[in-house]
Amino acid sequence: MSPIEMQLQTPQALGDRVAVVRAQLAPIRSRVALLDSYRRESLCRLATSGIATGSAEEVLELAYALRWCELESDSSAEDSADGLGIELADE
Repeated sequence: MSPIEMQLQTPQALGDRVAVVRAQLAPIRSRVALLDSYRRESLCRLATSGIATGSAEEVLELAYALRWCELESDSSAEDSADGLGIELADE
Protein backbone atom coordinates (compact mmCIF):
# COMPACT_ATOMS: atom_id res chain seq x y z
CA MET A 1 0.00 0.00 0.00
CA SER A 2 1.41 3.38 -0.95
CA PRO A 3 1.71 6.20 1.62
CA ILE A 4 -1.06 8.06 -0.20
CA GLU A 5 -3.41 5.07 -0.05
CA MET A 6 -2.61 4.56 3.63
CA GLN A 7 -3.40 8.17 4.42
CA LEU A 8 -6.69 8.03 2.52
CA GLN A 9 -7.85 5.06 4.59
CA THR A 10 -7.41 6.82 7.94
CA PRO A 11 -10.06 8.90 9.66
CA GLN A 12 -9.71 12.58 8.71
CA ALA A 13 -8.71 13.78 12.20
CA LEU A 14 -6.00 11.13 12.43
CA GLY A 15 -4.82 11.95 8.93
CA ASP A 16 -4.56 15.63 9.86
CA ARG A 17 -2.47 14.86 12.95
CA VAL A 18 -0.20 12.53 10.96
CA ALA A 19 0.25 15.27 8.34
CA VAL A 20 1.42 17.71 11.02
CA VAL A 21 4.06 15.26 12.27
CA ARG A 22 5.10 14.37 8.72
CA ALA A 23 5.66 18.07 8.03
CA GLN A 24 7.95 18.17 11.07
CA LEU A 25 9.87 15.17 9.71
CA ALA A 26 10.22 16.66 6.21
CA PRO A 27 13.66 18.21 6.89
CA ILE A 28 15.03 14.73 7.57
CA ARG A 29 16.68 13.76 4.28
CA SER A 30 18.00 10.23 4.86
CA ARG A 31 16.86 7.00 6.40
CA VAL A 32 19.90 7.04 8.70
CA ALA A 33 18.80 10.39 10.14
CA LEU A 34 15.17 9.24 10.31
CA LEU A 35 16.16 6.07 12.15
CA ASP A 36 18.21 8.11 14.64
CA SER A 37 15.27 10.46 15.16
CA TYR A 38 12.89 7.54 15.66
CA ARG A 39 15.25 5.98 18.23
CA ARG A 40 15.40 9.25 20.20
CA GLU A 41 11.62 9.65 19.97
CA SER A 42 10.95 6.10 21.12
CA LEU A 43 13.17 6.57 24.16
CA CYS A 44 11.03 9.55 25.19
CA ARG A 45 7.72 7.68 24.96
CA LEU A 46 6.42 5.31 27.56
CA ALA A 47 5.12 1.99 26.31
CA THR A 48 1.36 1.81 26.40
CA SER A 49 -0.85 -1.21 26.47
CA GLY A 50 -3.35 -1.02 23.65
CA ILE A 51 -3.27 1.75 21.11
CA ALA A 52 -6.37 3.86 20.71
CA THR A 53 -7.03 5.19 17.23
CA GLY A 54 -5.52 8.63 17.00
CA SER A 55 -3.30 8.23 20.05
CA ALA A 56 -0.01 10.10 20.06
CA GLU A 57 1.82 6.80 19.62
CA GLU A 58 -0.23 5.84 16.58
CA VAL A 59 0.24 9.27 15.00
CA LEU A 60 4.02 9.05 15.46
CA GLU A 61 4.21 5.49 14.15
CA LEU A 62 2.24 6.40 11.02
CA ALA A 63 4.18 9.60 10.38
CA TYR A 64 7.55 7.89 10.71
CA ALA A 65 6.41 4.97 8.54
CA LEU A 66 5.19 7.30 5.81
CA ARG A 67 8.38 9.37 5.89
CA TRP A 68 10.43 6.15 5.73
CA CYS A 69 8.53 5.17 2.58
CA GLU A 70 9.17 8.58 1.04
CA LEU A 71 12.94 8.40 1.49
CA GLU A 72 15.16 6.46 -0.88
CA SER A 73 16.80 3.30 0.35
CA ASP A 74 19.94 4.00 2.32
CA SER A 75 22.21 0.99 2.87
CA SER A 76 23.74 2.31 6.11
CA ALA A 77 20.26 2.68 7.65
CA GLU A 78 19.44 -0.86 6.58
CA ASP A 79 22.64 -2.13 8.20
CA SER A 80 21.78 -0.21 11.35
CA ALA A 81 18.23 -1.57 11.38
CA ASP A 82 19.51 -5.14 11.05
CA GLY A 83 21.07 -4.90 14.50
CA LEU A 84 17.68 -3.97 15.96
CA GLY A 85 15.73 -6.79 14.40
CA ILE A 86 13.78 -4.30 12.27
CA GLU A 87 12.49 -5.72 9.02
CA LEU A 88 12.63 -3.33 6.06
CA ALA A 89 9.66 -3.95 3.79
CA ASP A 90 10.79 -2.16 0.62
CA GLU A 91 13.87 -4.24 -0.13
